[in-house]
Amino acid sequence: MSSAEALPITGKNGQVVRPVRTRMRIGSGSSSIRVPLAKILVLAAFALCMSAPEELFYNRIESELNPDVGAIKLILLGLGFAILFVCRGHKQHWAIADPFVMLMAWAVICWIVSGADMLPARNLVSSFGGIVVVASFCSAVPYVGGIRGIVRLLVWALVLTAVTSVILGILGLQAMPGELASATQLEWFHGIGLPGYAVAGCAVLIAWVLARYLSGPGVWLEPVIVLLLLIPAFSFLRTFLIGIVFSIIVATYVAVRRTRRRKPERQQTYDHGYKRLLLLLTAILFLAAAIFLLKTSTREEGSELSGREIIWPIEIASIIQHPLFGIGPFGDVKLLRFIEDLPQVGAAHSEYLGAAVCYGVPGLILFVGTLYAIWKRILRYRPTSLDERSCRYAALFALGSLSITIIAENVIRDPRLFALYLLFPALCLSAAATNLKKAAR
Repeated sequence: MSSAEALPITGKNGQVVRPVRTRMRIGSGSSSIRVPLAKILVLAAFALCMSAPEELFYNRIESELNPDVGAIKLILLGLGFAILFVCRGHKQHWAIADPFVMLMAWAVICWIVSGADMLPARNLVSSFGGIVVVASFCSAVPYVGGIRGIVRLLVWALVLTAVTSVILGILGLQAMPGELASATQLEWFHGIGLPGYAVAGCAVLIAWVLARYLSGPGVWLEPVIVLLLLIPAFSFLRTFLIGIVFSIIVATYVAVRRTRRRKPERQQTYDHGYKRLLLLLTAILFLAAAIFLLKTSTREEGSELSGREIIWPIEIASIIQHPLFGIGPFGDVKLLRFIEDLPQVGAAHSEYLGAAVCYGVPGLILFVGTLYAIWKRILRYRPTSLDERSCRYAALFALGSLSITIIAENVIRDPRLFALYLLFPALCLSAAATNLKKAAR
């Protein structure tokens, strides 16, 4: 099957025509198996992206603790390669990897300079392994029913991991890392689905719902967004929730601009959707504030300084001492856990600082340049269908959420979070590469 046969075709009405199923039936028997197999593999990959079953076998010895290496990450990478093999991925599906090439090359140089040890090499693979996963999702798009097919599988994966997590929590098979301060704390996830991964899944789904909201006719999608917000709100990972709220603020701003542009032309607006978005945004801010007060009021007061206030000065000092090559992959974890003996605070808690600690100031510049390149390419992309337009909006909202979240969190080094947050940017860049290839013909 050629690349032209595997790609969705855009009709005159802007809808996507997907001839994949018909072509699969006409082809060989092995080809007809690829469609359900691709769906199963993608669903399994999404489920692993939003769960952490290795927590059931977690090594509690702090001196041997290595949060950046796990069998589940290797299984996820294996699923990525399996999806690429089954779906016979094409070069345009690697569009997301291109902006990271220079950063990956510099990271390898820093690894060699730091001593080329095996542990940093594993973290290096983990940091950029998400590229394989999102490339496989791009490759699977025409097999699973287009972009909306990918979104449906993402929803099912979130439901499965959330239900499994709650059931295991009720059965008492696995507790959250750390003890609860009181019985009134609003913690939902006590099983294998850690909140960070579930919240990331909610973030991209909210981005898609907002994108469909702005791309299609006015539909009351606020209840869907509110339901999705229950997970990040009640688990309350602050930086993740701030990123999501920022994404909704951007969506509201876009809706207002679209309405103002259309009003002078006397074209139909989207049922004053921007007003409902403003109301939704206000409700979310109040909800977040209320839950914040409930959470903080039930927690015991710790030290005067937060973890980030302790570790960020240490990291800045490390950057000053090693400005060129940093201290190599896994450098921030090595610095904090094994040199400074601060196992309770983990890694850098900032992707920007983490890049500078591990790969020096040039690595930080390359990392910021990578994000800028992705932003620029998506802003320049002109979609040719409703789904592609929704995907472009979702990519921008997801990138906005990501850019805010990584100020105080590590995301990129984990292939699961990498694949979730860069899902729509990858799909958008892949669609742009596909359209350029069609135009060249």
